[in-house]
Amino acid sequence: MSKFRALACALAALPLSTFALATTTTTAAAKDPEVIIKITRLRALDQADAFSKGDFYAKATIGGESVASPTVKQETSITPNWVLSKKVKAGVVKVNLSVFDKDVSVDDPIDINRVDNKRDIDFTVNTKTCKIEGFSSSYKCGAKIVRAGKEKKDAEVTFIVTVKK
Repeated sequence: MSKFRALACALAALPLSTFALATTTTTAAAKDPEVIIKITRLRALDQADAFSKGDFYAKATIGGESVASPTVKQETSITPNWVLSKKVKAGVVKVNLSVFDKDVSVDDPIDINRVDNKRDIDFTVNTKTCKIEGFSSSYKCGAKIVRAGKEKKDAEVTFIVTVKK
């Protein structure tokens, strides 16, 4: 009889422990930080298209997940104020930032990196210390970062990285 009573008590406690586990998981997910990249300026240094003006958009892969901005028609310089963001796990997060010229068939990558034969930018964001690394110098969140390519179809991009906790 005591084995039956112990089993009944264990089963009665099961729904309560399941509820407590779900509440803990939800609370932990709410604390995940968000990495935010705001592109404030894009200036074409070279003609992106041979026969027309460029149609630019940005793409960021933040912690393995990609997000893209809307497309903007090229002027000499544009101030798109594109915001690319993703929630991530706290710690050091890998980021890849690239700019493209939208075309009918294949979108052309725009060179925004000083390194030869590399058009996109790779860097890391530490969500705990708000330190951005992967450039010749490191930055703190909120600092203006400017990068420009030097190969054909190049541009200068200005962006700010922040972390929302």
